[in-house]
Amino acid sequence: MEKIKRLLPFLLAAAVVVALCAGMVYRYQNTWTNEDFIRFHVVANSDSEEDQELKLKVRDELVDFINDRLRDEAVKRSDGKEETATLNIGQTREFLKEHIGEIRQEALKIIEREGYRYSVSAELGVRFIPEKTYGSLKFPAGNYEALTVTIGSGEGKNWWCVLYPPLCLIDTARGEQEADDVLRDAVMQGRYSGLAEAARGEKTTVLRLRFKTLEWLGLE
Repeated sequence: MEKIKRLLPFLLAAAVVVALCAGMVYRYQNTWTNEDFIRFHVVANSDSEEDQELKLKVRDELVDFINDRLRDEAVKRSDGKEETATLNIGQTREFLKEHIGEIRQEALKIIEREGYRYSVSAELGVRFIPEKTYGSLKFPAGNYEALTVTIGSGEGKNWWCVLYPPLCLIDTARGEQEADDVLRDAVMQGRYSGLAEAARGEKTTVLRLRFKTLEWLGLE
């Protein structure tokens, strides 16, 4: 009994160390930084009802346009073997940079088809983004890398989502069909696993987001 009493402080200390280590592992596995995401930003020409409706039309069609091509890119990088398709954030960034002109032209085409003659700009850079919640996921306000599409004078209310991983597919409430494809399977794995379910409110995941500098991206 005396021996147990003498060992008790050491046993308690060991238990504390184990608990701390477990907590460190938990925090590591559930911590992301602002550099783990690429956001998508669409800015309306004005706050008129017509301009806001046009913004949503551009949003819906560009989400499909971009994600369809990212899905194709994932398949291409896997040599056509969909079950092994992968697409990381660096590859996504590279693709967006290379196709920024194509994205702008697609937005222009949508706008002209709807009967407007607004100019469009598209750029990939660092933007301050207000707090945004998807289901149980809360993204705090801060600086994020973002693809920004600005319609006309860009003086209207804007819309944000997460382009990588593809939470935009969920945020537009366009159904599970678009989200449950090769692109989601290629991205929503590893460190991103569970985020789609949390964004839909199907599970509770606390998003622990640390902010790091984005200067190294060369986008500021």
